[in-house]
Amino acid sequence: MMEVLEELIRLPRKGEYMEIRLENIFSTTIRVQNGVVERIRVGTDEGGYIRLLAPRGSWWFESFQRWDDLKDKVEKAIAGASLLPQSNIEVVRRAPVRDEHKVTLPDDFRFKSLEDKTSLLLLYDQVLRETSPFLVSSLVEYRDEFRQIYLANSDGSLIYLEEPDISVSFVATARKEDNIEIYRNGVAGKAGFELVKNQETLAQEIGQRAVLLLEAPSFSGGVYDVILDPVLAGVFIHEAFGHLSESDTLYRNEELKRIMAKGKRVSSSVLNVFDDGSLDNLRGSSPYDDEGIPTGRTYLIKDGHLDGRLHSRETAFLMHEEVTGNARTINYRFPPIVRMTNTAIEAGEASREDLFSDIERGLYAVEYIGGNTALELFTFSAAYGYLIEKGKIKELVKDVVLSGNLFQTLDKIDAVADDFRWTEVGGCGKGGQIGLPTPTGSPHIRLREVLVGGSHND
Repeated sequence: MMEVLEELIRLPRKGEYMEIRLENIFSTTIRVQNGVVERIRVGTDEGGYIRLLAPRGSWWFESFQRWDDLKDKVEKAIAGASLLPQSNIEVVRRAPVRDEHKVTLPDDFRFKSLEDKTSLLLLYDQVLRETSPFLVSSLVEYRDEFRQIYLANSDGSLIYLEEPDISVSFVATARKEDNIEIYRNGVAGKAGFELVKNQETLAQEIGQRAVLLLEAPSFSGGVYDVILDPVLAGVFIHEAFGHLSESDTLYRNEELKRIMAKGKRVSSSVLNVFDDGSLDNLRGSSPYDDEGIPTGRTYLIKDGHLDGRLHSRETAFLMHEEVTGNARTINYRFPPIVRMTNTAIEAGEASREDLFSDIERGLYAVEYIGGNTALELFTFSAAYGYLIEKGKIKELVKDVVLSGNLFQTLDKIDAVADDFRWTEVGGCGKGGQIGLPTPTGSPHIRLREVLVGGSHND
């Protein structure tokens, strides 16, 4: 296939910029609910796209499901792009890259039988249901995927990538009289079958958490010193801040450019936020983005100041900034757009215990179940929380909601712990591309005097 692509990328003759993506996807999905195998789906998906930009022109994009007649497809794309209206679109050009990245999995899920995979899920479902008599429903879902990707462009780049992905998720529903609680969690990663094995303890913990929430009182709300656990802190920085740093939205919005001006102080010097697609074995990682640009670390906040932004070839050209390797697509049916990779709050110097020790009255908010953002405004619901009294974790509470202005909230961060960890479960949606792997990372962080719950006003 590399030889075919080598020939095709020579076809543009009049300064056109062209990308070709070819993709093979092998996947398995299994769903078990209440002890019954509800769905097994095994599939192979083959396709690709051609994306072409005429000089000072507009984008031509065509996706297809068969790899035959590629030369004919390219020639038609070149002819079609020449008819598009003039535009100010140009892209950053780079020296060609020739590279190949293959993976070896410790326990390759492609060679595990459907019986092995299904038996494991039935076991987890049984463990979940047997946790408590108050567990009224269980759901376990398994998914694996192995992608083979060829990337080529008219700069002369030829890249081959292999990308594995595997996950198992659990949903427990508990009921006591009219009170119903649902709790979910799981594991996911760029790994082999070893990742999803031996997860009985996690299944049990998920069931127990759903039952515990049945008895937890609803949080009354108010102004509190708040500690966010690594999961919620990571999601917060991804949703409320990371998306504002994606330049395909930023460069079209003059108000947002003002809000996100580089050098602006947004927090104390303890806060550092980065995006890094080059980290080993994380679900958002790859040696190259989907435009063939090497990935790396971009600081979005450095020592409390806005420091960088995320770019594709196009947005980097338009904003006269460095391309960052953040053009990503969920599959061959969509063009790449500016997306986060692995986004995180960098570890600080305080211990977890330090964050709690001097809180007289506070809230410990844990994990994440939903939320929304609108520019700098946000609302997030924690999965649950605990009251903090005189530095000690006390009563479990639920219905914990954090809302406010992003920059006012960032300015209230006064301590960042040293207990950093990544969260890889779930995915991000943008531009109709749902479920892109975008791990979030953070240690525990502390915010002073935050409105929580909504029963009080600022």
